[in-house]
Amino acid sequence: MLRTRFLSVTAASLLVWLGSAAPAVSEPPAATVTVTSPAADSVHPVDSSLFVGWRNDTGQEVDVWLAQDDGAGGSHRLFKLASKASSKPTSELVTAVPAVPDGTDYTVEVTTRDTGVRGYSAPFAVGPVPAAGPGTGTGSGSGSGGAPRTSPSWVQAQDGHSPR
Repeated sequence: MLRTRFLSVTAASLLVWLGSAAPAVSEPPAATVTVTSPAADSVHPVDSSLFVGWRNDTGQEVDVWLAQDDGAGGSHRLFKLASKASSKPTSELVTAVPAVPDGTDYTVEVTTRDTGVRGYSAPFAVGPVPAAGPGTGTGSGSGSGGAPRTSPSWVQAQDGHSPR
């Protein structure tokens, strides 16, 4: 009987010692969804293409929503842009900007279907693209830096040839 008690105490001591020496099992890092595009402060007209990119380490399919700032530090969903989108670690899609009022407080929300892990894009605007200012080279009749665009006839005349 004494022998049984001694073994029990020894075995219990050994288990406690082994348990404390075993490496701690760490929890896996929290799964995340990170929206990488559209870019912050970009402007997207209604019915134009909107490129949405995200990183997803959950392994789950996602839904993609157009959301708007609710003015109280949160957002509310306006339109589902995609359903059951890719579960790959890095994904993107192209969708059309729905008919919504012009504004600067829109975001894209990408959320997993099963666990609700979500990520938001940086705020962007919906509305007309701002007109290019002087010197941008986007208007007709100007080249880079706002300089007059050269026409083929002007180049020929400079070479000593008649434009006609």
